[in-house]
Amino acid sequence: MGFLDDLKRQAEAARAQQSSHAGSHERNSMLADSACNTALRYFTTLAQQLNVLHPTSKITYRLDNRNLCANLKLCEFKADSRLKKLRNADVYDYVVLRCTAKSGQTLRMAKDFPPDSEKLEARLRQAGVPFEVEQVRNPETGKYLETRYEFVADFGVSARITPDHDSGWVSFRLTNFDGFETVTVDFPAIEIGGARLDELARWLVGEPNAFLQGGQNLRRIEV
Repeated sequence: MGFLDDLKRQAEAARAQQSSHAGSHERNSMLADSACNTALRYFTTLAQQLNVLHPTSKITYRLDNRNLCANLKLCEFKADSRLKKLRNADVYDYVVLRCTAKSGQTLRMAKDFPPDSEKLEARLRQAGVPFEVEQVRNPETGKYLETRYEFVADFGVSARITPDHDSGWVSFRLTNFDGFETVTVDFPAIEIGGARLDELARWLVGEPNAFLQGGQNLRRIEV
């Protein structure tokens, strides 16, 4: 076999492998997009029902050891999605369901220890809560006394799905489902259907659920 024949053989093998990879990517992309489409339709219908029912959250949100927010109303549900270009096709970038755990109550808190201030501010930012802050100092000496906060205790809750079109998996990022915490977990796209999403809906309204069962790369990060 000549050198050119050898190059032809190598090129044919490479083309076959590339074709196989392209076919695999296309199948995985379709699975990931189908999962997102299923989730968007589910979230849209779920939001319509819960915006009528306004269920009471069963989660206690702990701003610190003394300031607890419980029995908040879940409201302002909204499903949304974004698209992006991938290999000259429009595919899902993400799908998200958002709502608010609402108290409507204005809270005023004071912290005199910087780490406590940092923790409170991190929790408020995670929940999307605007807040007013004031540094209080002794009027005579200028010595720092405390930091005061004022805000309305309405906390954002969300479930965001991000597809991996090459692998055919989807990643869930769940924010503030169980207090000020972010949970991330991955599933094969083929598993995202009514049964799995029902478990997520149960979790959202505080019912016993098995949503995380079978998930991969589970992480919990508490603020």
